Amino acid sequence: MTLKLLVTSDFHQKEELKDAAIEEVENGDYDIYINLGDYMDESYAKSLFDGIDIPAVGCTGNRDMHFSEEFLDGPTPVYNFLEAEIDEEYLLILVGGSFSENVKDDITELIEEHGNSRKVIIGSHYPPHKVGDLVHNGSRIGFEKYREIIIKEKPLLWMNGHVHEDFGEKELMRTKVLNAASCDNGKAFAVTIDGENIEKVEELQLVDFSE
Repeated sequence: MTLKLLVTSDFHQKEELKDAAIEEVENGDYDIYINLGDYMDESYAKSLFDGIDIPAVGCTGNRDMHFSEEFLDGPTPVYNFLEAEIDEEYLLILVGGSFSENVKDDITELIEEHGNSRKVIIGSHYPPHKVGDLVHNGSRIGFEKYREIIIKEKPLLWMNGHVHEDFGEKELMRTKVLNAASCDNGKAFAVTIDGENIEKVEELQLVDFSE
């Protein structure tokens, strides 16, 4: 089975990014749209997902911690934590800006129950330690627990946002790691998965903020 994802994060309530993501979905041949948090506003998040006409899911970011329980339990597909099967083949796990202190064990258990880590896709708002987590002052601010999951379980794909200045494609222990923070650069990723392999990663320019 081939699966094509559009991956974005950190829109920070920018209308240009919302409109461009909706347009990209309309013009591309995507199976799933994923956003990794920091919408900033409930109505903005609702408008984004209402405009997407394919299966779409998102997690919260650190700037979304004021979102109400009513909103998170409502029809807009934004979650603090999500486990979802994709066509009974792939497992998608999303971890937002709020999560339990046992998140490492929770994710590990889900991967092992699924039975094939090479068909597990994980998205988190925060990055793993030392992968897509480099800030301007040279510090690494990623989560050690996420890095440990990658090293032990080797999921096929890990996606995150949060650190705007370290957008890009990296790899750790056979796991492709994508920082998809879009706010400052207007970029996104198109990812094509085929079986237990990532067939293609394409960097997209949704909005040119240099103009």
